[in-house]
Amino acid sequence: MAERNYLVDGLSGAGKSSVYEELIGRGYRAVSTDRAWKVPGAPRLEHALWDEQKALAELESREAEVVFVCGSSGNRDRFLPYFTKVFNLRIDDDTMRRRLAERTNNDFGKERDELEQMLRLNRSGEAPAGAIDVDATQPLRQVVDEVLRLADCDIAGSGEPPVPWSKRGSAIARSFVVSELDLAIVARSEYSWSGDVLAALLPYLAERHIDLMHADPRGAVFVLTPDHRDRYLARLDPGAFDGATLRVYYEELNESTADGVGYAMLDGIAFLRDTLELIAPATVAVLVIS
Repeated sequence: MAERNYLVDGLSGAGKSSVYEELIGRGYRAVSTDRAWKVPGAPRLEHALWDEQKALAELESREAEVVFVCGSSGNRDRFLPYFTKVFNLRIDDDTMRRRLAERTNNDFGKERDELEQMLRLNRSGEAPAGAIDVDATQPLRQVVDEVLRLADCDIAGSGEPPVPWSKRGSAIARSFVVSELDLAIVARSEYSWSGDVLAALLPYLAERHIDLMHADPRGAVFVLTPDHRDRYLARLDPGAFDGATLRVYYEELNESTADGVGYAMLDGIAFLRDTLELIAPATVAVLVIS
């Protein structure tokens, strides 16, 4: 078990995914449970279940001294004894309404009944037992600074040099969903791990008949169409893939070791899924890998 495991919880729109990405950017070991632990085939709702085997494998691992787990689930309380501290990202109703209306990577909370459900939970003070509230209406950097301070961690970063695949400050890959008629950008998504990870992930998926490599490639640019969405979206569920298997594939392909690269590849699957999900009739996604 890691010397210190920390859970960053919160209701929909509280900013769990943003905190995860900021922690990774500062060099910390972090897990997005929606991408890495969700039970395969579970609905993309606020309280989907965590896969117990995957969750315990990470929580009991000794690979990292400190691990931040960002997410929530219907069986969350089962795992609370594994955490040194639990942080609850707290927001007000107006912030929740605005964030759920504006976010583009998840449709949960846009329907009236889903929004009302989240607002009721917010007003009831829903939080894990013993959780420490963190004001998540602040700018992201301040929120993460507060989480790190409460976790007795270096606010500037982990202090360790990043491994080759780790996330950088700028995006390695971007996708733009554009109208076929006028090429106006209508949505975008970003992926910020090393390009080596996508270079390993795309052939891995192709071997499993999720072929995005034959997507009108133009150098490092791929054009994904509604046909790709219809054929592959349902199969790009990160919860259906095993991080350990992905890591072995990457290491054999590159003939080098990279602890934790499985999570980077799971993030890549989530990035590709989120990109395909944005494609509508008469639009295409332009995937740019730099």
